[in-house]
Amino acid sequence: MDSSFLRVESENAHMHVGWFSVVQLPDGVQQLDTADMAARIGGRLHLLPRFRQRVTPVPLGAGEPVWRDDPSFYLANHVRVLPGELDDAALRRATDAFFTRPLRRDRPLWEIVLVPRLPGGRAAIIGKIHHAMADGIAAVELGMLLFDVSPDAEAPEPSEWTPEPTEGPARLALSAVADTALEQFRATRRMVELGRSPARTIRVADTLRRAALSLAEDTLRRAPESYLNPEIGPGRTLVTHRFELDRLLRLKEQKQVKLNDIVLAASAGALRRFARERGQQPIDLRAMVPVNVRQGDGDTGTGNKITFGFIQLPIGSARASERLERVVAEMAALKADGRIEGSALLMAGLGLCPEPIKDRAARLAASPRLYNLTISNVPGPRVPLYAAGGRVLSIYPVIPIPDRHALSIGALTYDRGAHFCCYADPSALPGVERLAGALEDAVAELETGNTRGRSPRPASRRGYSNRRDLHVVKPSG
Repeated sequence: MDSSFLRVESENAHMHVGWFSVVQLPDGVQQLDTADMAARIGGRLHLLPRFRQRVTPVPLGAGEPVWRDDPSFYLANHVRVLPGELDDAALRRATDAFFTRPLRRDRPLWEIVLVPRLPGGRAAIIGKIHHAMADGIAAVELGMLLFDVSPDAEAPEPSEWTPEPTEGPARLALSAVADTALEQFRATRRMVELGRSPARTIRVADTLRRAALSLAEDTLRRAPESYLNPEIGPGRTLVTHRFELDRLLRLKEQKQVKLNDIVLAASAGALRRFARERGQQPIDLRAMVPVNVRQGDGDTGTGNKITFGFIQLPIGSARASERLERVVAEMAALKADGRIEGSALLMAGLGLCPEPIKDRAARLAASPRLYNLTISNVPGPRVPLYAAGGRVLSIYPVIPIPDRHALSIGALTYDRGAHFCCYADPSALPGVERLAGALEDAVAELETGNTRGRSPRPASRRGYSNRRDLHVVKPSG
């Protein structure tokens, strides 16, 4: 799974996850203490060994790339500061430029930019981590290690670090062959253990069968043709919108559904309005929904522990209540028929396949044939976090877009807010900034049930809406 995100990366598809955060500085403080912030990050790197490691290819393709210590690791290459005060327009340009640049493969695959001064006594922190290092859940956990849980938390003491000696090509290849043989032995042992338990063997086999049939159906019955799947370029932009979390939780309780259902139904409603504003007929699309497969709270750390589910996103339904009902039914079917567990087993099995099969599988999984867009709902901390004494006001998640996917939608719950981020190629999807107002309308429709007779809400020209943390006036209505 981790290496698949390296396989599908291209000059136009940068496979990093990330976040955009605004910080309220303490009273009387003029700018974020960037030296203190860098020291806090550096002092915690011993908790995140992967942050000092780089991807090392295995000679002769004897195995997947491996993580090895970067002997030339230098913190300043990964924590940068934009000097001076930026207004909101300059902040947006800097943020878009940051996410437009891919991460360098010859260094550890992460980068953070600190913006020490914004109008209104604020600052910003922008970060990205390659998807090969972390999925959305892991990225949030990593972020919590970089932030503090109290405004007066002391900076950690710097720790000594010495990189492990670099292995030669022959030893790398030998280690890769040994690792592959060990994993094949483990797979064989698991099959033997299954053979000793006929009932469990039948359950696992049935789960795999249903998952394989479902995947085959999704592959053969390709996703609809959509304006969301043109050829894309390297440029990126963020369109953000914040809801009070209590507002969405009230909807969740009133409708007796899950918060994820509200996120998906709101996304469907926003995309319906967006299509109509573009003069296009709203049609149902296929959305890829990452599903966390961690086993309990103790299953943490870097790497990807997710699988993928595919649902029909009810953009074609005119009524908000119908969109929500269809989302609930789609998610229930996804969980009930074993596709989630089966997909995880299938993906684990792909790791033992020959290289050409793994490469084709990774590219199929990122193809518009399989899905039109990704919608990811990431649960974040419900308590406030702090950065060098300043309170973190917002955390907007960035979900990567592969080739021929112009848009992804991420939602992250943090503190008292639900933070939506539409991540897009603005040249391939002109007018994407209108999605901020469309999301607001979609949630209002869920609250009132009114879907007719309303004129489109004017959207912020900058794409940021409804938040004092970005100094943008809330749209009227």
